[in-house]
Amino acid sequence: MKTTEKKNNNLWKTTSSDYFGKTTLIIAAIVFCMSSQAQNASKTITIVESKFANPLVEKWANEYSKANSGVTIKFVKNTAQNIQSDLTLTVNVPLPDVENSSTKLVNVGRVAVLPVVNEKNSLFDKQFSNGIKQDELKNIFLSNESDQLDSEKESAKAPTYTVYSQTPQSATAKVLIDHFGHSNAELGGVIVTGNDKYLIESVLSDSTGVTYGNLSLIYDLNNREVLKGIKILPIDPDNSGRLKKEELVYNNLDQLISFLESSKNKAIPSTDISFSFNKKNSNPLVEDFVNWVKMSGQQFNHQYGFLKSSDEVPALTQK
Repeated sequence: MKTTEKKNNNLWKTTSSDYFGKTTLIIAAIVFCMSSQAQNASKTITIVESKFANPLVEKWANEYSKANSGVTIKFVKNTAQNIQSDLTLTVNVPLPDVENSSTKLVNVGRVAVLPVVNEKNSLFDKQFSNGIKQDELKNIFLSNESDQLDSEKESAKAPTYTVYSQTPQSATAKVLIDHFGHSNAELGGVIVTGNDKYLIESVLSDSTGVTYGNLSLIYDLNNREVLKGIKILPIDPDNSGRLKKEELVYNNLDQLISFLESSKNKAIPSTDISFSFNKKNSNPLVEDFVNWVKMSGQQFNHQYGFLKSSDEVPALTQK
């Protein structure tokens, strides 16, 4: 009887030891797994997809990842207001009380916007040779009746045009609206939702079409020439009514970018683009990535049709 009890006691001790040993291993495994997940999360940056500059942002992300092994950059769609992300690329427009905002902005480039028409549209022949003035540009895109000319009589004799535009929330539309100095204005014409490239596609399929686009969409980024099927309405840089030799810069993307960066001409709609993020963001890689883009990523801006960052301090953000 005693022997049996002793064996039972030994069996209990053995079973208990195995149980607690296995339990300890399981807990250790869970802790290790959680620690590993936390480390992986800390090496991940999430960026909201940009409708107007995603190829450039993807290039920055790829080059940063090459230089920082183990870092993962994920792109998320801005489909919900409560979306969780580290960074959003924005355009800068005036906004009150920015200094007290929880959002931090870092300039990482500039975007320029130009008017374009279908290459078969002959209505603007005068503007093609002399350049389009600021009041003419405003009348095209801010007019509620986009197919009217200066008078009903002229309109009856001349071919009409169709403006394709986006909602005021669009980044590219914001650049144009802010350029005109009408913060609450809406651009006239047929509203095209979604990616900015759909504006260009609309004009390509409509011989009467007129729209606007950032340089990355209206130029072929490979040969640096204007995209086939469209023509740029050249903006008259000094509003004089004629294009001088040094102002004939629209046929080549690199020539235009050089002109814009050296002259800082304000006749052509443009503004800073910035990464925005919460000042209290706990992800240590966020500021490191943004600073890398600011210092090293600028070398890719021209390649994708954007200007390099200016030295101006950003004032506001708009998706």
